[in-house]
Amino acid sequence: MARALLVSGFDIRDVPLPDDAEVLLPPLALPAHDDFKEQILRALDEPLSGLPLGRRVKAGSKVTLVLDDFSLPVPLALHDCRREMLEAVLEVLTGHQVRPANITALVATGLSRQWRPAELTEFLGARATSMVAVRSHDAESTTELARLADEPEGPIELSKHVVETDLVIHLSVVSMPIAAGTFSLVQGTAGYRTARVLNAPRLFDDDAPLKAGSAWHQAHARIGAMLMSKVQVMQVAAVLNNELWTSSIASLLQSDAGLSRPLQMWNALPGAVRHRAARVMRASYGPIAVVAGPPDAVAPRALELFLRQHEVQARGGEADVLLFGLPDLGPFSVGTAQNPVLVANLALGYVANLFTRAPLIREGGVIVFLNPLAPAFDARAHRPHLDFYEKVLRLEREPALIHERYEPYLASRPEFVADYQRRYAFHGAHPLLAWYQCGPARRRTSRIIVAGGDPRACARLGFMGASDLDDALRKAKEALAMDDPFVRVLELPPPFFVKV
Repeated sequence: MARALLVSGFDIRDVPLPDDAEVLLPPLALPAHDDFKEQILRALDEPLSGLPLGRRVKAGSKVTLVLDDFSLPVPLALHDCRREMLEAVLEVLTGHQVRPANITALVATGLSRQWRPAELTEFLGARATSMVAVRSHDAESTTELARLADEPEGPIELSKHVVETDLVIHLSVVSMPIAAGTFSLVQGTAGYRTARVLNAPRLFDDDAPLKAGSAWHQAHARIGAMLMSKVQVMQVAAVLNNELWTSSIASLLQSDAGLSRPLQMWNALPGAVRHRAARVMRASYGPIAVVAGPPDAVAPRALELFLRQHEVQARGGEADVLLFGLPDLGPFSVGTAQNPVLVANLALGYVANLFTRAPLIREGGVIVFLNPLAPAFDARAHRPHLDFYEKVLRLEREPALIHERYEPYLASRPEFVADYQRRYAFHGAHPLLAWYQCGPARRRTSRIIVAGGDPRACARLGFMGASDLDDALRKAKEALAMDDPFVRVLELPPPFFVKV
C-alpha cells in the first residue's frame, strides 16, 4: 500500500493511500553557492543586458533599493540571501561615491504587516542596516505615495521612493513563477487604492493565477511597465534551492519506514511547545543563482532557473482528487499563528495553484487537505482577519460581492489603519485579498474537504469537514460518484510546482 508523510498543523502523519495514488515529492536540492556575494558583485558588473550598476550612477544620484518582503520563502531561512544582496549593492554604490543620504532602502511589504527594526536587523545583519536606514512600505501614508496615472477603477499610486528617484534597484528572491519580473515590486510598493485594483476578484477569473501571463500577473506587469517608462529600474534576482531541512532532520522524514521515533516524540509534545518550536524553526534554503539587469531581461532567465529547481513532472493528467497536508506556517503568519482565513489562502490560493501547465485537479474534482483549522486569531496582528471571519464570511463568501459591499468598510476602519501603520498589524483589506485568491480553486472544485478540521470553521468557510483522512477520501468518492478516483498527493513542505 502506498504511504505518505503529511503534516496537519504541527502534527506529522504517516498515512495510507490508495494503491494507484500518484505521490509527488519535491525535487532534490541543487547545491547552493558558497561565494554568493562574489556572484552578486559579478552580476552587477556583468548584467544580462544594459549597463552595469557602476555606470548607472554618479555621486549625486538618488537610488532606491527595494527588497522583496521577507514573508517568502516559508519558513524563514536561517541565513537570508538578501543580506549579501544588500551589502553588495551598497558596496558598489559607495564605491562610486553615491552619498548615503541619497540611498533609500524599502521593504516591499504591501498590505502585509511592517517589520520591526529588530527583525530587519536579524534578517539583514547589523552591518547593512548600519549603512542605510531600512524601512517598510506604508500603503496608507498619502505623503509617501506618488501618482503615476488616474484610471476609471482608481488611481495608480506607488511609493514615492520608487517614483521620485534616479534609479530603482529591485533585490528580488524568486519564490513563484509570477515573481520573476516586476510583480513583487509593484505589489509591495503600491498604495492601498492601487492594491484594491490590482487584486480585484475579476483578476482571478482564470484557473492559474500563479502562472506567468495570468490576468493577475499582467495587471502588475502593466504597472511595472508604467513605472519603467518614468524611472530606470535594475533588478537583481536570486533563485534559492529547496533544501528546507538539515541533513539530520531530513533523514527522519522517510515515509518508507513509517514515523521514526523522534517524530513520534514530536507528535506527543504539548501543542504549546510545538508551537513555540515551530516559530523559531529556520530553513536551510541557499542561493543557487543570481542574475541582474533590466526586469524584461532578468524575468525569463530567472524563471528558467527557478523551474529547474522547483518543477516536477506529473505522470498523469488532471486528478480527480488532490490531497496534501498543511502546516500551521504560512507567508502571513511569520512570528505569529495561522488562522482559518490564512489556512484557506495557503491551501487554495497557493498550494492548489502549484502547477506550470494544466491544473493539478480537473473541473469538478475534490480537494482534500489535512489541517486542524483552529478558529484562533492573533489579537494584535490579525484583527482584520477575525472581523472578516466573524462578520463577513458569516453573510457572504462570493469575492465580487465582498469586494463591492464590505472591502471599503474593513479597509477604512480607523483602528485597523492605525494598527497597520503603527502597531505591526496587517492592513484591514488583507484578509479579503487573501480570500479573493482562493476563487479559482473554489470555482474549479465540487468539494473542499478538511480532514481533522474544526467543524465550525469548515462550515464558516464553506468547506466539508471530515474526522480523518479515511473519512475524507470516502466523502470525496461519494461527491465524485466514483469508486476508484485518481488521487494526486503532494508531500509538502517544501513547496514545488508540478508540470501536468
